[in-house]
Amino acid sequence: MAVDGDRAQQPAPGAAHIVAGYSPGGAAEGTAPALRRPGRWRWLLIGGVTAALLALLGLLGYGLLHRQAVGGIAVNTTGQLGRVLPGPAPDFQIQLYGGPAFRLAEQRGQVVVVNFWASWCPPCREEAPVLERGWRANRDRGVVFSGADVWDTEPDASAFLRQFGVTYPNGPDPQGTAIDYGVTGIPETFFVRPDGTIARHWIGPLTDAQLAAFVAEARGAAR
Repeated sequence: MAVDGDRAQQPAPGAAHIVAGYSPGGAAEGTAPALRRPGRWRWLLIGGVTAALLALLGLLGYGLLHRQAVGGIAVNTTGQLGRVLPGPAPDFQIQLYGGPAFRLAEQRGQVVVVNFWASWCPPCREEAPVLERGWRANRDRGVVFSGADVWDTEPDASAFLRQFGVTYPNGPDPQGTAIDYGVTGIPETFFVRPDGTIARHWIGPLTDAQLAAFVAEARGAAR
């Protein structure tokens, strides 16, 4: 018996509907494949990069902390005025290299020039001859010089003093005198009046003219 053509092309009831170009479990032909989730290797790569960055940041942080602990003080290469602390200059006592102790409170009635320095500081090396000349010019005129050596070793400091022929009192600063004075770096110099108050705070290396002017100012004379 003849079968109607249209009915013969219809799928039997319950049969799967087959789409042209479609294969079970695959993408249709001519279309983009479905997006996949990142594979395990991608997560491993991301995790490795993140760990490396964290390790680098940790090393940088450690380096900064270590630098601050052993050499974080600034080196002042140019001169400028510093903040003057109100009231009497903080008293201090340092054990001099090859000599007795020096105490600021015992110098009342004299101008005191307090210089913070270190042998590893290039501007301190430039300034050393200036300070020695100033000391020799003023030591018989009621002016006392004192050097406080910061974050240094005694052999290096002694070699520095010999090299530049420094004869005024110098010693290490183990008691934090630099902190008491608000030192921001080295070299820095404080000019103390005979009454014990600070007349001038100078940040950076001094010239001969500046040193003479600041000593005169601390005496109370005209600049």
